[in-house]
Amino acid sequence: MASEPNSAQRQNSYPRVLTDLPTPPSEVIPGSIIGTAAGLVLRFAHDDDASAIIALVSAVWSEYPGKILVAATDMPELLQPATSYAQCDGRFWVVEANHRIIGTVALQPSDEPGVVELQKLYVARGMRCNGLGSLLCHLVDREARRRGAHAVDLWSDVKLHDAHRRYEQLGYHRGAEIRVRDDTSKTVQYYYRKQLENDAPAEHDRSGSDDDHFPDWFSRWHSLIAPQGTVDSAIEAPAL
Repeated sequence: MASEPNSAQRQNSYPRVLTDLPTPPSEVIPGSIIGTAAGLVLRFAHDDDASAIIALVSAVWSEYPGKILVAATDMPELLQPATSYAQCDGRFWVVEANHRIIGTVALQPSDEPGVVELQKLYVARGMRCNGLGSLLCHLVDREARRRGAHAVDLWSDVKLHDAHRRYEQLGYHRGAEIRVRDDTSKTVQYYYRKQLENDAPAEHDRSGSDDDHFPDWFSRWHSLIAPQGTVDSAIEAPAL
């Protein structure tokens, strides 16, 4: 678990919107599609997604009394999501259904070496309880492993009990730290960390394996994270 001094660094870890904008890494083209499944499209965010992403976050927050999002002050990074996360060598992904954004997740490197932070995990109410949120968490895990990270951190509003259960099922453990954010809602958050295995998950051929080896959510959505143009039967299984 992270030490107390690192908690202070994490306190203000959200990306800043800068005026001198860099070119995103070559492997990340804003808006480019990663995969498709069952009418859904997973792709990298671009800055034109800002209003749709803010609308999704606002809708999720509105389900909880006292939760109000003023993006310009609470999450200014959402005003330019692709640019903001490119600036910190992060990632921001969105899921679309019928050209409407119904899910998001982001990754930002931590100040602590070998650690990344999972951020902006939001799924529209009508798309929950089908494993999509778990799949998005796995997407962050996969990118963390690609970077050689040994752990993933996240902060979650204390009101989001369903999200906490999901995180714990996926291997996250709640730490002792609690923080109060200086946002409109004065959000109180729990701290979670997930330790990653030293070795990346092996490649598996699903056509020759028992379906029980794969979580239901992975079996349902694996083609969302399969590289475009590849055969779906050759997929990366999550660490169980």
